[in-house]
Amino acid sequence: MHGRYRCRALPRSPARRLIGAAALKVARYLLLVVVAVAFAAPSRASEGYLRPVVIEDMTFPVARSTWFSVINFTDDWHAPRMRFDATTRRWVQDGVHEGNDIFAEPGTPIHAVYPGTVEEIGWLFYSGWRVGIRGDDGRYWFYAHMRRFAPGLGMGDRVEAGTVIGEVGNTGYGATPGHSDEFTYHLHLGIQETDGRWINPYPLMRKLYRQSVSEAQ
Repeated sequence: MHGRYRCRALPRSPARRLIGAAALKVARYLLLVVVAVAFAAPSRASEGYLRPVVIEDMTFPVARSTWFSVINFTDDWHAPRMRFDATTRRWVQDGVHEGNDIFAEPGTPIHAVYPGTVEEIGWLFYSGWRVGIRGDDGRYWFYAHMRRFAPGLGMGDRVEAGTVIGEVGNTGYGATPGHSDEFTYHLHLGIQETDGRWINPYPLMRKLYRQSVSEAQ
């Protein structure tokens, strides 16, 4: 009885054979991609980010993605700076921008540019979650608007160039710690000389970024 009702496979049409062959090629290609990623070059770090390129004890502060990087920055030194006027309840210009904003995806790791010691860490109204590092060169390196700090990071901790100190965020411009979403995700980097002057970080950031791209290729 079973033999009488046995199902027989229908002959495959040329179109079906072509589709099947194409699907097999795609599957093989995807497998090769997975293997290539798993055995990527040692210059690549875990979690989808390149390892920091350290040259002469300095590195670019924002990690570059292994997939698609949206890092963007321009020379915004002394751009108009806005502050909240409690009397008029309005945002008004009050000074100029004394740093360099580096835009990146939220959660992107932030590296210490230069070796030093964590001197300040915590919340500031305009800067949000920020870390201040006293460099071995005596200068003050200021990192602001973080989403969070690196686990366990605290005042007095020693960091080297490339040490992860936090993640890119958009915190700040609010009295409540954790206040965010007043602006686009970015890292504000400031450099203060030993005499108290803030200097334009852009030329150094451009140099470090170009070096990181060149060395990683």
